[in-house]
Amino acid sequence: MMVSGGRRSQQVSQISADDVPLDVTMKPPFLPNLARHFHEARRELLALAGIQVAPWYRLTSDERQVAETEAEILREALRRATAEQRAVDTLLSRPGPRPARPQPGIDRPLSPPRAVQV
Repeated sequence: MMVSGGRRSQQVSQISADDVPLDVTMKPPFLPNLARHFHEARRELLALAGIQVAPWYRLTSDERQVAETEAEILREALRRATAEQRAVDTLLSRPGPRPARPQPGIDRPLSPPRAVQV
């Protein structure tokens, strides 16, 4: 705690992503939660397009295994993106001429998928 001018103020510590390795936060038991949240988010998005998908608690064991495999793929994509960003940050922190930094894309809300006519 810091004291300044007779008033007390708390110093808040900042935690960066580098302080908590991604693989520590993404390993089980987090993975089943990720699978469930990913499935439910997908289900809600598909419902906007009129496509009905069973809720998590009604999935068969095979369907749940597919959802958990998809979550594992998502986890791997996050790991790769994190490694890539660390490499870019390392490159940009070196002295000397710097490459042009890529411009971030425009964030936009997800649009529901279109229903497929069969």
